[in-house]
Amino acid sequence: MPDNATLTPLSPTASYFEVLGVPVAADEATLAARFRERSRVYHPDRWATADADTQSSALESSALLNDAYRTLRDPFARAEYLLRRERGTRPDDMKDAASKPPQELFARVLELQEALMEFQEARLEDDEEVMGRLSPKLDEARQEFRGTYEGMAERLHGLFARWDAGEDREAVLDGIAAVVGTRGYLRRVLDNLDKALGTA
Repeated sequence: MPDNATLTPLSPTASYFEVLGVPVAADEATLAARFRERSRVYHPDRWATADADTQSSALESSALLNDAYRTLRDPFARAEYLLRRERGTRPDDMKDAASKPPQELFARVLELQEALMEFQEARLEDDEEVMGRLSPKLDEARQEFRGTYEGMAERLHGLFARWDAGEDREAVLDGIAAVVGTRGYLRRVLDNLDKALGTA
């Protein structure tokens, strides 16, 4: 601990963005740099010879920094955090959204579910002809859905930038909620495909 140094603890009620001193749309490099910078200030080892209250504050602040960084570095966790903070959206609310197919995917998913059920029945009956016919179709759907899934992080980054630009906050949050719900739904579809095709 430096001579005459005093620790100003991080507020437990501050947002993770305030804790790291970053905008909502911060990129990975900025997040990592801020995390390292703030970690040096609050690392418990730096305050090991301080009084008990200061040591406790350093430990709590360091834990808060770790939570903030772990959450914000994943765009989907960041989106869920922003929804919780701004709208009080609970994890169960997000699960409910993920249980319904998004409108733009509804027809594609219905078609896929029929093929998936037929494939699973053929597998139970060892019907290799039907499995051979459906397997490429299911694999193509898996690649398509995986591409859509991976593109969602990019959509979130665009929405985060709109948030920082001060655009209509409710509209931005609606967009983020739609992406989070679609992502959860797609994750379930992909899991089902992986299980059916034996790659889970």
